[in-house]
Amino acid sequence: MTTGPPVPQVSIVLATHDDAAWLDGAIATVRAQRFADWELLIVDDGSTDDTAAVVARHDADPRIRYLPGPHAERCVARNRGIAAARGPFIAFLDADDRWHPDKLARQVAVLAAAPDAGLCYTPARFVDAGDHALGLRKPPVAHAGWLFPELMRGNCIILASVVARRDAVDEAGGFDESLPVCGCEDWDLWLRIARRRRIVAVDEELTRYRQHAGNTPVDALLASGLAVIERRYAEPGTAAAAGLSRRAARAWLRWYLAGAAALPMLARAFGEAPATVLERPALGALAAVFLPRPVERALRRLPW
Repeated sequence: MTTGPPVPQVSIVLATHDDAAWLDGAIATVRAQRFADWELLIVDDGSTDDTAAVVARHDADPRIRYLPGPHAERCVARNRGIAAARGPFIAFLDADDRWHPDKLARQVAVLAAAPDAGLCYTPARFVDAGDHALGLRKPPVAHAGWLFPELMRGNCIILASVVARRDAVDEAGGFDESLPVCGCEDWDLWLRIARRRRIVAVDEELTRYRQHAGNTPVDALLASGLAVIERRYAEPGTAAAAGLSRRAARAWLRWYLAGAAALPMLARAFGEAPATVLERPALGALAAVFLPRPVERALRRLPW
C-alpha cells in the first residue's frame, strides 16, 4: 500500500503573472522560514516571461508545486491555488513581497492558541524597488478581535501578511471572481471572514510590502473598492454591524486612497459624507496635500 506525501500545516498560495524579476526572491523568503512544514503553490496566471525557468531552479525542494494555467486574473489564480492546497492553514504571498524568517512560526502559534479566529495578520513595512525601508507601516498598530467595523473603514491588512484557516476561507467563498475590477479583492475576502469570525494578529513587522511602478493604480483601487462596498452593503445588517452608513463607507474609501489622487478625490470624499472629514484617514489625506511631510507622517501613525 502506497501513501502520498504528508499533509503540510501551511499551504502558501503565490499567484503570479509576468513577475519573474521578483519571483526568485519570494521563493527564497519562503524557503528561509524557520517553520518548515509548508507547501508553496506557485500559480502561474499565464505568464509570458521566464517564470517557469525561475521556478525550475527550485525543483529540488519537493514542497514547491508549480501550477501553470491561462491568464485569468488574480482572483481566479488565487482560487485555483486554494483549491489545490492541502494544509489547514493558507498563507498568501505576491512575488514582489517578502517575509521575515519567523513569520509563519509566529502566526501558526497564535492561530493554534485561538481556534475560533478566522485569520492572523501582521503589520507590513513598506519597501521600495531596491528593498529599502520606507516610512510607512500598515497598520500602525495591529488590532485583534471583532474587526469588521474597522475593516469596513479601510483595508489595513496586507495580503502577504495573512495566514488564514482553510475552513474560514472556504466558508467565506474564497476570492470573488466576479468583481468587475481587480485591486481590492483581498479586502473583500477579509471583510467576509471578519463578518463571521474574529481576527488575531502578531504586532511585529514580519511582512515587507513593496511599492513600485507595477503596483495597482489608484483608479483601479477606487473602482474595485467601491464595488466591494456595494456588495457588502447589499447584505442585510452591514450598516448596523459596521456602525457606518454606505455613503460614509464610500467616503472613507476615498479618504483612504486620497493621498495618491489629491484634490479631486478629496472633494468627492467630502461630498459623499462631510462628517467624515475629522476622522483619521481624512486627516491623513488632507495632511498629504496641505501640510509638510513630517506632520503628515505623524498623523498617519495615529492609531485607527
